[in-house]
Amino acid sequence: MEISDKQLAANRANALKSKGPKTAEGRRNSSLNSTRHGILANAVVLKGESRERFFALVNSFHAEFQPTTPSECALVERMAVAQWRLLRVWAVETAGIEREVACQTGPTLEENTPTRAMIAIQTLSEKSRHLDLLSRYEHRFDRQHHRAIEGLKRLREERDAREARNAQCAPENAGAARLHQTTENESLTKIDDPISAPSEPIS
Repeated sequence: MEISDKQLAANRANALKSKGPKTAEGRRNSSLNSTRHGILANAVVLKGESRERFFALVNSFHAEFQPTTPSECALVERMAVAQWRLLRVWAVETAGIEREVACQTGPTLEENTPTRAMIAIQTLSEKSRHLDLLSRYEHRFDRQHHRAIEGLKRLREERDAREARNAQCAPENAGAARLHQTTENESLTKIDDPISAPSEPIS
C-alpha cells in the first residue's frame, strides 16, 4: 500500500510550514518523535509498505495539530495510524477488483473498463465476503480517526478552560496576598514603633 507521490509532497510541504513546538514540553516531545515514530512503524507498517511514506504521514499530522503533551501526541498518532490503515483498505479493495478483472475471459473482455470493474465487483460479492469485510474495516478506521480528532479537541478545550480559570483567579489571589502583606506590615509597625505604643501610667 502506497501513498501517492502527490500526497507525500503535500505532507512534506505541511511539515515545512510548521514553526515547531512553542513550549518546552512540546520541544521535549518533538525530540522523541523519531524514536516514537520508529516504534510505531514497527507495529503498523507491513513488509513491502513504505516506512518513509508512513513517517511523512505521521509528521504531517504532527505539523498540523502541534501536540504538546503525551496524551495529545498519542491521539495525533492514532489519527495517522487510522488514516494509514484506511489507505491500506482502499489499496486492498483496488487490488482485489483488478485481480478479478484480470481473471475475466470470454465476452467480458470486449466490455469497457467501468463495465469490467462492475462485473468484477459483482463476482467478488457473490463469491466471498471480501468487499463486505473491507467495508467494515473502512468504517472502523474512519471512526477511529474521527474519535481521535474529537478526543484531541476535548483535551484542548479542557486545557483552555483550566488556563482561563487560573488566569481569572490569579488577580484575585494576588490582591488577597497584597492585602495580607499590608495588614501584616501594619501590625509589625504598631508593635515596633514606640511612639504608637501606649505609655505605662506613672505611679
